[in-house]
Amino acid sequence: MSFAEQIMPIFRIALEVLREAGGPMQPGAVREAIAERVEIPRDLRRPDAHGEILWWTQVSFRTGEAASLGWMIKRNGWSITSIGIKALDDFPDIAIYRELQRQYRERRLIRAGDFPNAFEQYQRNLGYARQLVHGGRNLERLGVAAFDVTDLYRAAWTQAVAALDHWVTQEIIDRAVALAQRPGSPRPNNFSRLSMPVELVEKVHRNAEPLEDAFRAALERFFEFKTFQHPDKIAEGFSHVSKVSLWTAVAGKLTDQDPSEPIAADRIRRKLAEIARRRNNIAHTGDHDPGSFRRKMRITARETEQTIDVLESVVIAILQALGDLPPATDHSLPPAEAGSLGAAPVQTDAKRRGVIRALSKWTEESLLHALEEYCPPAVADTLLAVYRHAESHPAFRGYYFGEAAHPSVTAWFSTGNDEAAMWSIYTGVSKSVLSINFEWMRNRGVSVDRLERLAHALSVLPGWASMPAQLSAANFARRPSLTPVALASPNASKVVIGALNDLLTVDAPPRRAWMVRGGREGEREARALEEGLIIVGWHEVGDLSRYPTREALVDALSNAFPADNPNTIANWMGQLWRFTTEIQPGDLVVMPLQSLPGRIAIGEVTGPYEHHPHEPADFRQVRKVTWLRRDAALEAVKDDLRASLNSMLTVCRLARNEAAPRIATLAATGTDPGMTEEDAEMVPEPDGDPVV
Repeated sequence: MSFAEQIMPIFRIALEVLREAGGPMQPGAVREAIAERVEIPRDLRRPDAHGEILWWTQVSFRTGEAASLGWMIKRNGWSITSIGIKALDDFPDIAIYRELQRQYRERRLIRAGDFPNAFEQYQRNLGYARQLVHGGRNLERLGVAAFDVTDLYRAAWTQAVAALDHWVTQEIIDRAVALAQRPGSPRPNNFSRLSMPVELVEKVHRNAEPLEDAFRAALERFFEFKTFQHPDKIAEGFSHVSKVSLWTAVAGKLTDQDPSEPIAADRIRRKLAEIARRRNNIAHTGDHDPGSFRRKMRITARETEQTIDVLESVVIAILQALGDLPPATDHSLPPAEAGSLGAAPVQTDAKRRGVIRALSKWTEESLLHALEEYCPPAVADTLLAVYRHAESHPAFRGYYFGEAAHPSVTAWFSTGNDEAAMWSIYTGVSKSVLSINFEWMRNRGVSVDRLERLAHALSVLPGWASMPAQLSAANFARRPSLTPVALASPNASKVVIGALNDLLTVDAPPRRAWMVRGGREGEREARALEEGLIIVGWHEVGDLSRYPTREALVDALSNAFPADNPNTIANWMGQLWRFTTEIQPGDLVVMPLQSLPGRIAIGEVTGPYEHHPHEPADFRQVRKVTWLRRDAALEAVKDDLRASLNSMLTVCRLARNEAAPRIATLAATGTDPGMTEEDAEMVPEPDGDPVV
């Protein structure tokens, strides 16, 4: 069962608790009520890398999404709205979670490859702030006197305001990029003040860089040194992407949420200004009390929690005030392999039945009409079977209906670590196809092994015999289509549905182990341990996610290091490819500690590759980990496994002598159990250049 599937029933219970309460509840009371009603799975009760309990963090995220859709209110406590109650009635059991994800993805997903989006990152950042308050309250109860415990509340206050600042910046950029990709959309006057350097304009003109990437890069530079903490600055920022009178609209949304306590725009501005001033006082003077040179201003856990709650409510109201924005990525565009879909028909009866585009967005009804109108019966039967199969699968997350000349639909599924657009149906007068979105699945973390199995299972269909080899050669960066010939073949629907079921239910790949060093002199070790990261160098190459193939990465390294020989470049490419692509969440990682000779740190990888361009040069290429043991004794590792740790590579796989299960045991117990079989197969490990 995937992580998301474990959260589904817990989310429903949260809404049921609020419905039965009949009024606002404090989050802590909601948490206690949920825990009394359901047995929380053991793996959801553990803390994440930031010390937060996984299930409660997810409930906070999902209820935030529900609030942004109007299902809930998070002002003056948590409460459910009439819309939320209707959703409980209309969508039984875990179907309500799927409906939440469908609506939220449809209304808030701005970039297909962007995860988490701005609002979810904001919720996470507020979660960190709440965790600081929680820690401070516990230390106060213990009577800790070694330092001023209330400084944790000040840190939480600063974190919450910084979260608001970051969210506003990202939301403005996301909305501006989407507007740039919708030339016909109404735009505020201030939108024209957002400029793009001529260099990037030329790249877009030459098709050397997509408009979205170029404009986003320009906007990130434009807003790099701007702050959005004061209400006037926030309103000014959103004036670039919206005509809404921001604080008046936000006041209306907050008043609608709790009519018993109406709120005016001036009051919101004053409150935000007070919060920002207090943050500045904390940051710049240590929260100095103007009335006493030797004293800090008083601060409490409750006061800080209320501030965090205010900021969360304000952002939800801003989202509602700004309204929905169509996704910048047009999921309805068919891949090149789909061929021409033909011109729109002009038959009068087809117009009346809704096959020809008449709405701003297609619907299920229009799709079904198109299948009946355009497709031969065998093709229509296969496409309809695949479409209906999605709804019945527990991993299904929702449909996205397209906006092109003819009806189209894309289906999203949970793939274990993430959610991905797995397939798309494109209809047309002369040809309708089923596109299998290997590229999107690969970009969302589906392993190559699973994609190979899917391709092989589909290769029995006409026209797909050579497709597995083609996909492998392209590193699965393709979205090939099953043509009408394939869709009309006998048992086509069984083949496709069976292949999809196999991909969605395949067991997780075996856990692997890797060694990632913390720098030539151990210079990255302290920060890696402190922030839950593994870090490598090669900053000269920039964002490694820009290189989808090994060949592209080799070219980038050759350009960045023209004096180095091809063997060295190939060696470096292999290490970086492992770091970005082959290492998967759940894998184990060992970091020998030069700063603590004779000791090693052992962690579990928890996130994908990330590029942090604003960090110092040697700290930009990172992945998140949870450190399971920070000072395991190297002498506890038996000789055969210790020999693997002598490699001078920055990144290498520890594949021989049952390394992964032994390292897992070492992390749990501090001892290496050794080999389980005397004659275990020895897997050679690569040699290479020294640490970078």
